Amino acid sequence: MVMRFEHGGLDHDALEGARQRKLMVRMRRKFFPCIIMVVLAVILSTPFGILGQMELQVALILGTVWFWSLYRPAFMPLVGLFCGGLIVELFSVNPPGVLLFWMLVAYGVAHGCRVSLSRQGFLLAWSLYGLIVLGEALTDWVLMVIRVRGALSVYPIVFQEALAVGSYPFLHILYLWGLSVMEKHDRL
Repeated sequence: MVMRFEHGGLDHDALEGARQRKLMVRMRRKFFPCIIMVVLAVILSTPFGILGQMELQVALILGTVWFWSLYRPAFMPLVGLFCGGLIVELFSVNPPGVLLFWMLVAYGVAHGCRVSLSRQGFLLAWSLYGLIVLGEALTDWVLMVIRVRGALSVYPIVFQEALAVGSYPFLHILYLWGLSVMEKHDRL
């Protein structure tokens, strides 16, 4: 049954379609970064034989959390981050819970420092991201030292830090481009 409005010339179906479109845009915005995290975790857990694949997985996931929590926090709700983080943990080779913990730390630091970091610029935000990745790498390393009950090389920490800090500017640019495309599409 189609209900027509006399003055506006709009029917009920058109209004319902507009409401559904607005709801889809809101849902996509709310869960887009969380879906990206899960897709990255699944893709990078596949055994491609790429050197540093595990470290790249951690770097890209933490970079995703950092970017969206810092620049578009409405796009990454805490519930979505936590649920996405639980799924990411299934595909991570890190000790259980470590990556999720550091995802929550990145989220909290980004939210807490958002205003001051927006005034300071990209370099300070990039440096803080590097510290968060360093904390995650050190946590992994300490847990592995405890597990093997012996000394391990620190080269994996250095490699993961260099990979994460080096890849973040490219990830940042990619997400800025994706954000502009998404906002253009939403205006249409």
